[in-house]
Amino acid sequence: MFTTKRQALFISIILLLFTFNIRAQVSQIRIVTEHLPPFQIGKDNRLVGGSVGNEINKLLRIVLPDHSIEVMPWARAYKVALNRPNTIIFSIVRTPEREDKFIWIGKVAAVSTELITLKRKALEPVKSINELRHIQIGVKRQDAVADFLASEGFLFGEQLVEIVNTFSTMKMLEKERITAIPSNRLITEYYCQTTGCNTTDFKTIYVFKQLSEEFYLAVSKGTDPMLIERLKEGFLMLDLPL
Repeated sequence: MFTTKRQALFISIILLLFTFNIRAQVSQIRIVTEHLPPFQIGKDNRLVGGSVGNEINKLLRIVLPDHSIEVMPWARAYKVALNRPNTIIFSIVRTPEREDKFIWIGKVAAVSTELITLKRKALEPVKSINELRHIQIGVKRQDAVADFLASEGFLFGEQLVEIVNTFSTMKMLEKERITAIPSNRLITEYYCQTTGCNTTDFKTIYVFKQLSEEFYLAVSKGTDPMLIERLKEGFLMLDLPL
């Protein structure tokens, strides 16, 4: 009898510790993204909508119902996810350079990224990025496009101008403070719907065929395997704009 009671007590303690460990791990989880309409829309540092954002919210309400999604500049979100275990990030472009740096849950959107400028500019479409070394391009640091241009020898402070978010780059382009920016049709259309501009005010001068531009939901290395499995299972139920 004594042995049975001791065994029962031991099991109870183990279960208590296991439950506490799960709660401790859950409390350490962060979910980060950027303001990138129409894919994800942020307000006051919190996610409030977007075609991708709404679907990810559905997933997280099931997997992590007590967690909120933090909206921050992309460079900061990327740094947090790169260096901190138990961090969920979206929408992140999956590139060969990033392949081993994250655990990839699933694709949330597929787009084609282009370099656009004002239609009135005397710039013509080019086939090689080398033909655009004489202009200034607004980019987000740690963005896939910025990484690609940097790998091609473009330098911050010279050809590359660091901008906080995509909408800021659109505004600076309209004011002619920069010559060109990376964008895509959906972003440009949403921007014009919001500000009253016309999509015909812009033109494409280069298409980044080197980048797949597939947006993903990913998690940082060192994340709890149980959480990863729950995310992968729940992800299959989403209705994403692919």
